[in-house]
Amino acid sequence: MDSLNAIRKSFDQLVTMTDDDWFYFREKLHQTRFKRTDIITRFGQIENRLYFLTRGIVRHIVNTTSIETTSDFAFPGQFFSSYSSFISRRPSIYEIRPVTSEVDCYYLGYDSLQDVYLNTQCGEKIGRLAAEQQFQKKSSREVFLLTLNPREKYLQLLEEQPHLIQQIPLKHLASYLGITPETLSRIRSSIS
Repeated sequence: MDSLNAIRKSFDQLVTMTDDDWFYFREKLHQTRFKRTDIITRFGQIENRLYFLTRGIVRHIVNTTSIETTSDFAFPGQFFSSYSSFISRRPSIYEIRPVTSEVDCYYLGYDSLQDVYLNTQCGEKIGRLAAEQQFQKKSSREVFLLTLNPREKYLQLLEEQPHLIQQIPLKHLASYLGITPETLSRIRSSIS
């Protein structure tokens, strides 16, 4: 029940939900678990689920000419999906995999979300605000990648998201920063 309360709190940060709207939404949620070896969303698959992470860490991967690049991470208390595929109904350019040994989450199917939009007072507003948050996150990431050198990227990440440094394997962290693991090791050594 604590996980469901966390989902409600996330929505309440966007807009206050009535109890009726919350109960309607909650009835459409399903709980699931993934192991580290599972693939949550595959390349080329149309994303049909919007997840809320309650335990573990997942990463979004882009595959460019057989090189895996980590484009994003999700942590407990966050929503995740191959969002562009979810809203466009086109094949995903991302693969989503667990980073930790187990990942627990709730999910809402695409059709169920459309139903929530139609049948609750605040559904469409939540959808719009969530989309705006996704856009802001993506824009900030682009600026991060395009304007900072590798050392600056690491220092900013260390300041703004220390949980990434502590919980993510070096090779995935380097990929997320757009640098090699060797470069990241040198940067970390020079800062210590």
